[in-house]
Amino acid sequence: MSGVVFDLDGTLIDATLDIHACATEMLEAEGLAPLSPETIQGFVGNGLGKLITHCIEASGLEDSPARHKRMYDRFHARYETAVEHTVVFPGAVDALEALKAEGYRLGLCTNKPEGPTHGVLRHLGLERYFDAFAYGDGPYPRKPDPAPVRHIIDQLPVRRVLYVGDSEVDAATAQAAKVPMALYTRGFRKTPVEELYHDAHFDDWSELPAIAARLAPRPE
Repeated sequence: MSGVVFDLDGTLIDATLDIHACATEMLEAEGLAPLSPETIQGFVGNGLGKLITHCIEASGLEDSPARHKRMYDRFHARYETAVEHTVVFPGAVDALEALKAEGYRLGLCTNKPEGPTHGVLRHLGLERYFDAFAYGDGPYPRKPDPAPVRHIIDQLPVRRVLYVGDSEVDAATAQAAKVPMALYTRGFRKTPVEELYHDAHFDDWSELPAIAARLAPRPE
């Protein structure tokens, strides 16, 4: 059996505006000026704890444990229901439908915490596509450590797997897990495509089923 493991933010969905709204509320509660959406987007991908650290540093503050926890808790409380402006990238749902119809098992591997992950998946109608999950607050290291991908592979279970992501973190994760990588080029990536680990890249979701058939073929 074969599987496809997806990143979430920047790959399947664009949650930039909702993440920015949470960060703005958090910063204003500390008496700090908001950061731009582009700045906040650059902090996405390494988990919520790292995002809070980057916000504190970008605001010129010292990252003390007490301040970090207070800001983390405020962000997380708002983040649980922050779905108003989040959208699915065009064509992604059709690709998920096609892969399921072809018999692939699908997993979701995100550094987003479990609560916000399922909140946004339910809101967007995506939860039903996935057979296994790994989260940023799970009992294993976060991406780019390969442990979350291996956790999903163990849950599915599958003999072949393709990892689909959009960022430097995703490329490093797939490389560490020693699995083929399909890079979605319209996500949050900052590095040129040719400098990132990947076996295929695409900017149109209709291309993904054929990529999966080539890199993680289903047994006959």
